[in-house]
Amino acid sequence: MIEYVDPAPTFCRAVKHNGVIYFSGHCDGKKHDTIAGQTQALCERYEELLEQHGSDKDHLLFVTIYISDLSLKDEMNKVWDAWLNPGHAPARVCVEAKIPEGYFLEMSVVAALK
Repeated sequence: MIEYVDPAPTFCRAVKHNGVIYFSGHCDGKKHDTIAGQTQALCERYEELLEQHGSDKDHLLFVTIYISDLSLKDEMNKVWDAWLNPGHAPARVCVEAKIPEGYFLEMSVVAALK
């Protein structure tokens, strides 16, 4: 069975299927003025979303990070690495992409349900 979360005409916020949840991309809603601030806000937001939908950050399977400038990757990774629990880093890709004005990154997450 496939469950569509908050469906809209062109996409939905998430899809649950076979014990896995696939989230659409999210940006920091408050537009913090540093990549560290935006990364922290996104990690906290995904932690809430994961909990709300029956998962947690220890069940992350794959994360795609779109970053506005790869030279900011080390700064982003400091926050990301501190947020993860040891031994639970997911498969991940980080690519430079054009992000809407005022944003440094966007994340899309796939996680196993508990």
